[in-house]
Amino acid sequence: MNESNRSPQNKNKGWIESFKNAIGFFYRRVNKLFDRIVFNKAGSLIVSLMISLVICAVVDYQDIRYELFDNTSTTVNLGNVDVNILSDQEQYEVSGIPNSVQVTLTGNAAEIQVYRQQHTNLSVTADLRPYEEGSFIIDLSLDDLPSSIEATLSPSSVTATITAKKERSFTVDPEMLIGSGQRASDFKTPTLSSSTVKIRATEDELNAIRFVRAIVDVSGFTNGDQYTTEATVVAYDAEGNRVQVEIDPSSIEATVEKNDTDTE
Repeated sequence: MNESNRSPQNKNKGWIESFKNAIGFFYRRVNKLFDRIVFNKAGSLIVSLMISLVICAVVDYQDIRYELFDNTSTTVNLGNVDVNILSDQEQYEVSGIPNSVQVTLTGNAAEIQVYRQQHTNLSVTADLRPYEEGSFIIDLSLDDLPSSIEATLSPSSVTATITAKKERSFTVDPEMLIGSGQRASDFKTPTLSSSTVKIRATEDELNAIRFVRAIVDVSGFTNGDQYTTEATVVAYDAEGNRVQVEIDPSSIEATVEKNDTDTE
């Protein structure tokens, strides 16, 4: 029968058979290749590795996307951060520097988080080391801040007054601290190992001092005729308020004796 005399139905059957044969051939080739890979030790390891990588990529996609592509800027308020003063505190007294300032960080969220984890004890620095006596405007700075993070400090600068310290000698007298059930008349006047101390402070602070006392706590004097203790030295102004200054020595050995007779 001539090709031209074949019916359309027979032509369709021939095309379908050819397609099925092609699919079958392709399937057999792929099946053989799969068997070679699966039943080959090196091939099976490669396939397992590729599958593992695909699974990890799918599971960790969000984290990978965040680390590589997320540049979202955020603002974090750290609240009050302590101010660290750098100065020669032996030679100078500094005033005008606040104890803490408000700090706000702006930048990439991940970088801010890393910075805070690496600096758990953040501090703001006021560097006065280049200055001597006088009043100066000092810029405050946050320690070890990366250039990629911006810090806003409130206040960002302060007016610091630097005053030179001076030293002066003062006479020190004992003052007894009486315990419960004790009387001042039970004891003789304490004897101090030193009658003078040196006080280092600004001129105004030195001029404010009116008297210096060695506080002798006799509450521990319960037995015996003599008691020895360390007495803390304190400076007072004219109103009896304590003046915070450097005293050398800060404590003096004091010896206390009981009176021979009691006086009612």
